[in-house]
This record gives sequence, C-alpha cells and structure tokens, in this order.
Amino acid sequence: MKTELDIYLSVVRREVDMDWLGTVKEDLLKASVVQMKQADRVYDYIVNPLSSGVPEIPSQALWGCGYEVARILNLKGADKIMAPEAMGFHIATALSMVTGLPMLMIRKRAYHLPGEVAVVKKTAYEESVMYLNGVRKGDKVVLVDSIIATGGTLLPIIRTLQGMGVVVHDAGAVIEREGLGGVDLIERETGVRVKTLLKVDIVDHKIRIR
Repeated sequence: MKTELDIYLSVVRREVDMDWLGTVKEDLLKASVVQMKQADRVYDYIVNPLSSGVPEIPSQALWGCGYEVARILNLKGADKIMAPEAMGFHIATALSMVTGLPMLMIRKRAYHLPGEVAVVKKTAYEESVMYLNGVRKGDKVVLVDSIIATGGTLLPIIRTLQGMGVVVHDAGAVIEREGLGGVDLIERETGVRVKTLLKVDIVDHKIRIR
C-alpha cells in the first residue's frame, strides 16, 4: 500500500521540468550583499528572504523549496527531518508539510532535558552552541538548511549525530555558496554529500546564479 510520501514523490518526479524556484532566483538576484567582520577577516553575507528572512519570504518560495528539496533528497525510509536554527526551520517545515515526515528543530537554546547534546558550530562569521534533543541511536534523519557556505553549521551537527549512532540518511540545502568549500569539506570529513539546488557566487557585490 502506498504511503502519503510515496504518492507525493511520484508526483514530484513527474514534474521535474517546472521551475518551482523561480521566486527564489528572482529574490537572490535582488539580494543585498553586506560585509560581516570576524576576527581579522571580512565575509560577504547574502541578505535575501530565504537565507536571512529579510525581507519577507514569499509563500511561493516556500512551496517551491519544499517541492524541489523533496525531489533531490532520498526520503524513503527516513524517520524525521532535522534543521538548525534559525534559517533552516522554514525549509524543514515546507518539506515536512509536503512529505508527511515529522520535523525536529536543532535549537540555540538549552532545555537541559535528558539526553540533550551540545554542538559547537563555527561559521565564517560567528561561533555558537546548538542543542540536539529528541533524537537517539538508530534514528534515520534528513538534514536540511537554506544555505551552505563553509559548512561550519552542518559539519559539527553531522559529526555529532554520527557519534551518537544516528544515521544521516541524506542532507540538502537550497543555496550553495561556491568557492567556500562547504559541500566538499562535509563529504570529505563525514562521507555525507550535501545536495543543493542553486549555486551562487558574489562578483563585484552582485549575485550570480548557476
């Protein structure tokens, strides 16, 4: 008997020629590029609805991301969708709504629950601590985020999950910053290949999409 996820994915695979990310692409081309300082380095940061929440995120972009992320990820057999705070939450929510898989948030707040695990993440512009709850050995999880750049967020999460005996069934992000090496670093260090939909670069403070 076909599940809700089976039916949904069969529809997704028949509609691969539709441009569900049109709104995301339009917003990226209009995005602002600001400079964030971290120690002695200046980092170009893309401010756009999907990866920054500024300005507001169009509903078309959310539906498009849910549809397209479901298309590229291996969701068959996964137990739950996981996303890091904060700009992975809306991607995970859209994916959960269109697939029926439950969603679990990786928070920046500690709740001091039994089994809570701290994860230290280091991105190009900040260092912070995140907390895993609600996941245990043997779970099969799919990790999603809005953007991957250096890999500083997803890499420690994947390492920690694997150390707990959790299976990282698949991982994906909508946007990949080219030239920063995050996808290759994560695959090299963990064996997990983060699948992405849009590759972007910054040239003369302008966004280029490939």
